[in-house]
Formats: sequence, structure tokens, C-alpha cells
Amino acid sequence: MDPAKKRASTADQQPLLVAKAKRKRPNDNQISSKIEAIVPESKLYTELLDYEKKLDATIMRKRLDLAETLSKPVKTKRTLRIFISNLSHDQETPESDEEEAKLDSGPTPSWTLKVEGRLVDEVNASAYKNKQTSRKFSSFFRSVMIELDRDSNLYPNGNFVEWHKSPNVADVDGFEVKRHGDENVKVKVILHVDNSPERFKLSPELADVLAVDVETRPGIMLALWQYIKFHQLQDPEDKRNINCDQKLAALFNQPKISFPALPELIGRFLAPPDPIVLEYTVRVDKPYHLAPHCYDLDVELDDPTFKTKISSLLSSTSMSAATAGSTPAGAGGASQAPGASGSSLPKDIHTYSEQIMQYIQSMQNSKTKRDFLLRFANDPVDFLERWVASQSRDLEVILGESHVNLEDQRRSEFYNQQWVDEAVFHYMTAKNQKKLQELLGGTAAVAPAPPPPTGAGGVPHPQPQYR
Repeated sequence: MDPAKKRASTADQQPLLVAKAKRKRPNDNQISSKIEAIVPESKLYTELLDYEKKLDATIMRKRLDLAETLSKPVKTKRTLRIFISNLSHDQETPESDEEEAKLDSGPTPSWTLKVEGRLVDEVNASAYKNKQTSRKFSSFFRSVMIELDRDSNLYPNGNFVEWHKSPNVADVDGFEVKRHGDENVKVKVILHVDNSPERFKLSPELADVLAVDVETRPGIMLALWQYIKFHQLQDPEDKRNINCDQKLAALFNQPKISFPALPELIGRFLAPPDPIVLEYTVRVDKPYHLAPHCYDLDVELDDPTFKTKISSLLSSTSMSAATAGSTPAGAGGASQAPGASGSSLPKDIHTYSEQIMQYIQSMQNSKTKRDFLLRFANDPVDFLERWVASQSRDLEVILGESHVNLEDQRRSEFYNQQWVDEAVFHYMTAKNQKKLQELLGGTAAVAPAPPPPTGAGGVPHPQPQYR
């Protein structure tokens, strides 16, 4: 035989051999109730399977929750530290009274105001630095306004500066305002925080009911729903309606309101949050002056590491489930601890699961042997008769040669029936005709054999076999 053909035939047969090997593996890890009746301790295994199913369902539900979390923005609280300082340029130094003042002897005195900020208290500074997730200072604000308290007669213009965020303008690390002057100036820096999602300031009436001052719109709706549920204001007949108590009735001027109308009703009690106002004095007696205080502002940022951790966790659990995919449900396939290290754990789980199924199969075989021997011990004669009859039926099915039970043919009563004589007569007649045909050399026509006798209802009697 050609070796190439032999290798090809072997390669073709390999998938069939693998499929046969898989079919031979036991795939049942459940213990039947009959075994539990014999071995009461086996109920502990059944309880363990039920607990494992609940654990698998919990893990799957958590995985779905984590997968849903990836589609939502995850925020982390950080601290933005704001610094205000100023530089002075070409300011005159104090001179003695004897020296005359020199006019127009140099450049015009001026100063530069700086408003800057940076994030502090980073949980993992190296991770944020490597991922380049630090945001510019201006990205945290919707608008910035600076008011200069100067004499309007001397400086009629440039006393109010404002900046508004625009999608077409790049963010910056700080703001600078340069003006002419040789006197100290009081400054107000007004910052409007850019909240995402948008936050609102509640009116005093609504804030008194909900005990909330500033919150997002979904947070306000949740707080209102908790207030309604705590005071049991929902209409028992129509759950869509709310029976207002004294506070809500005074707030909405209605004795009853509906849930769909709540967002519109609370809209008139919401306003933009108050801006942050910082005061500073520009000093020109020093080349550089820094405010004695800095200002910390709590901001929310997208967590750059959370989604990465969740994605790696989901991918690791998915790979583990795929590795142990051939393990039946409830046999430890999905119950691997999240984040378990090493690739040997799924293989060990699969090996132990196969061993458990083999033990259960061995228990089933042992129970079958026990039932066999127990029936034989209780009534040996009846058991042997039933067993021989069963074996005869099996043999008849295997051979497929007769429609008569072989066990019945072994008994003498089978040949004492009414149709036996007639059957013997027809059999002998057929034999004689066959011999006569052989003597005549096959020239004579042989008469057809009469039809077999029939019993009641026209059903032919079964014909015995003679050997």
C-alpha cells in the first residue's frame, strides 16, 4: 500500500476516532433518586450541584453587569488645585526725595495675572502619566470671567475679561491677563464648572423637601422617588399617580400629580449651579507674587484604568470558560474564580469533572448489579424464567429469523396446539412434491402448496422451524 495513501486514510479516520471517544465518555453528573434512597449521603452531592448552579448563575449575572458597565462612563473623583499669581514688569523703584523724578525715561509699567491649576492626589500617578490622561486646566470649566477693580477714568477699557469653551478651540493649561499699571489691583476670578453630566441647583423649596442642594437630573428624580416611596404617596389604585402630601402640594400647587409630568414640574425649580468666585490682589511691589492660599476643587474624571481592568477580567473569564467548555453545566465549568492565575486550573477542573462522571457511572452499574442479584435472591425460579425469556427476546431481535418466541418453542405445550397437525401435513406434502420433481427431472409441473391454515380472524398461525 502506498504510504501517502495510508497516511491520508489515517488522517481521515482520526476525526471519527475522536468522535467515538467523545461518545464513550459519560456525560451525566446527576445521581438518580433511587441511588439517593440507598445511599442517603449522596444527597450532599445533589445539594452541592444546586449550590454550584446558583453560583454559576450569579457569576454570569455579574459578568453581564460588568459588560454593561463598560458602555457607561465611569467617573472617579479627583482634586483640581488652582493657583493665582502675578508678575510685575518695569515698575518704578522708590528713590530718595532729592532725586528728581524722571518722566518718560523707560517702558510703561505693567503686570501679568496668571490663573493656573493641576490635578493632585493621583491614586496611581505612573499609570496616568503613561496613558497621558491628564487634562488641561481649561477643560474643567464652561466659562471663565475675570473682573478688575480699577479706576474707570484712568482705565476705561479692559476691566472685564471672559472666556467661553468652544469645540473648535484647544484647551490650555491656564489663563493670563496682561495690563498696564503701577498700582495694586483687586481681582475677581469667576469660574463656571463644566459638569458632565450636567448638574443643577435646586430651589430652596425643593431642596428643603429632598435635602439636596446640587445634583444631576437623574439624581433629583431618584431622590424624589425615594421621598414618595418613603411617605407612601403612590396611589394604590393607579400607580401612575401620586397623592401629594403637605410639602409637595405646597410645592406643585396640586393635590395629585402623575409620574410622566414630574420632569416638567421640577424643571422650573432647577437652575445652573453658582459659579466659583476667587478673590486676589495684584501686587506690583514684587517681581513675582503668589497668592498665600490655593483653592482645591473636586472634579470628576473618566477613570482610565477601570475599563481596562474590567475588560481584562471579562476576557480572562471568557478564556477560562472556553478552555473548560467541554465540561457539563454544574460540573465546575463556569465556577472558576475570576482572575485566577495559571492555565492549569481549567484543565484540573475538567479532569475532576470527568472523574466525578466516571464515579457516578460506576455507581449506576453497581446499583444495576445489586438489583439483579437482589431479585435473584428473593425469587430465584421466577427470576430465571423472566431472565431466560428476556434473553430469548433479545436473541430473536438480533437474529431476526422468526416471529415466534424461541423460549416458547422449547416447551412441549407449543407443539400440542390445534394447528400443528395441519402444519405438519402441509410440510410433508411440500417435501414429497419436491422429491417428485427431482425424480421427474424437473419436467413435471409442481402444484403450488396450499395456503397455510389460519386462525380466528384470518390470522395465519406461526410456522415452526425444523432443523
